[in-house]
Amino acid sequence: MERVREALFRWISGVMEERGWSAAAWARYAEVTPTNLTRFLRNPETASLPSAETIGRLAWAAGREPRFLSDGPNTEVCRIPILMPEQVRTLLTLKHAQVKDFIHEALRDNGQCIAIEQRPSPCAFGLQITSHHMNAGGLLPEDQIVVEPIDLLPPRQGDLIVAIDGSMVCGYRYFPPYLVPTSTDSTCCPIAHDGATVAGVAIHVTRSLYH
Repeated sequence: MERVREALFRWISGVMEERGWSAAAWARYAEVTPTNLTRFLRNPETASLPSAETIGRLAWAAGREPRFLSDGPNTEVCRIPILMPEQVRTLLTLKHAQVKDFIHEALRDNGQCIAIEQRPSPCAFGLQITSHHMNAGGLLPEDQIVVEPIDLLPPRQGDLIVAIDGSMVCGYRYFPPYLVPTSTDSTCCPIAHDGATVAGVAIHVTRSLYH
């Protein structure tokens, strides 16, 4: 039980610190009463644990859930919303604080998500690849990819970059000043980085085994 309490306390404290949330604000987003949460934070060793329903609601609101069965350094599973190209275009016009709110609202809208065992920034988001620009480099259509905005994770040479081209979500390698495809499709050509709608730098790729 001690390990459960430690994992739960680390999760709650980490979410509140990262998001800048008070217990009352988080409880309001999760539509739960804050009493059990505040009592547990004041005395995590002896206070009553929040109920399973409360923990579930808190996790859904935060886009992150605690892990109780891991001995490794990663003690959480994070949910990253998968955005549509038009949402990404809107997101790219926002300031940093607005981006975090946008991502949070996308999670609360119960859309499709990617679950990953690492903690990205609150501005990270997911996309589904729809082109063959990196099919010879191991990135296939329908792969789901998590990216960090380039103002938070500046690309380095050779990094996997995701860009929006019309309604297409395309992968490239970053070889400045160009984004270069690795493709069996001859219509997939390099483009200038400065002229591209760059969504971000890839940090995680997920592939379904069934389509």
